Amino acid sequence: MNKKDYYKILGIESSATIDDIKKAYRKLVHKYHPDIAGNTEESINRFKEITEAYETLSSFQKREQYDSIRKLYEYAQGSKPKQNKSASNKKTETVNESEIKQGVKEDTNKKDKKTVNSEKEKTEQKKKDSSFSRMKEQAKTVHVNNIFTEFMNTLKNSQQRQKKYTPPKIDGKDITTEVTLSITEAINGTERVVNILHMETCEKCKGRKFINGSICPECGGAGEKSKYKKLTVKIPPQVKHNSKIRVEGEGNKGFNGGKRGNLYLVVKIENNADIQYDGLNILRTVPIAPYEAVLGGYITFDMNGSNIQMKLMPNTYSGQKYRISEQGIEKDGKKGDLIITVKIDIPKNLTKEEIELYEKLKAVSKRSVRDKATED
Repeated sequence: MNKKDYYKILGIESSATIDDIKKAYRKLVHKYHPDIAGNTEESINRFKEITEAYETLSSFQKREQYDSIRKLYEYAQGSKPKQNKSASNKKTETVNESEIKQGVKEDTNKKDKKTVNSEKEKTEQKKKDSSFSRMKEQAKTVHVNNIFTEFMNTLKNSQQRQKKYTPPKIDGKDITTEVTLSITEAINGTERVVNILHMETCEKCKGRKFINGSICPECGGAGEKSKYKKLTVKIPPQVKHNSKIRVEGEGNKGFNGGKRGNLYLVVKIENNADIQYDGLNILRTVPIAPYEAVLGGYITFDMNGSNIQMKLMPNTYSGQKYRISEQGIEKDGKKGDLIITVKIDIPKNLTKEEIELYEKLKAVSKRSVRDKATED
């Protein structure tokens, strides 16, 4: 039987402490590791034996089992059946006596023959007893060997399963939150400081949920804790309502080597009665004075911090639309337009002179705007 003695492999005594085992293991690793001793079959097998011995002896439970089986095995190997030589000696002595005493009487010869036969029977019986004992010891040795072999195979298979099993990688979950922008910020771009709630592995129990058999007091057995993190996120210009901005690697942490999740910011644009979106086009309502509507001319209005000049045609009516090309949102090489809807707005606080002028206008007006029949 090919029995491995883990103590001999590590070069230590069976009474070695765990510190002795670790010290011997480190010393052998520095000597027989394939990166040091060479990537040969011999060095690899030697290193495997050293690792196997260390994994068994460094575990209290595995070492206890190994020591028990090892003692049984050594006991079985050392117990050898004793040979009974007394029967053979007696037989020789009895035969010699019968040969020397040839001149004795016939009844004495008969008595000697009976004695010889009796001794022969005893010798045969002792041989049988000796054979039985030897068979018994052999059976015992085989049984112990089988136990040792079974233990070693079970231990080896267990170690192989532990080495082969690798927990699957689990990617961290994404985090989604909203960010609200004004119209101006949405068009020009801006920055936002967002406070993100992350789920991180508990630093105290390292995600194991228990410490010394008790629930981790830090995370309450969850294995993870929530943690806030402030991030400054750059919002690109001309973002649309409900669009998503991805910030890679700022989501929750993964497990077993899995990558972190992502942070997604959902853009919400504040409601503005004067500005809306239609695809890549920006829709803007611009108020104009009554005289501007009648006379026409150039008007100037603010658009996201920039002054835009637009020409009004004479007799512009309220609700009329004007299109300014390529002043909308740009995306994928395409750029929308700025569509202006004019709205005639009458000031609330008119001066006396303005009111007098409206009176003159009323006097000279020859038709009603509600009478379509009079329109040209």
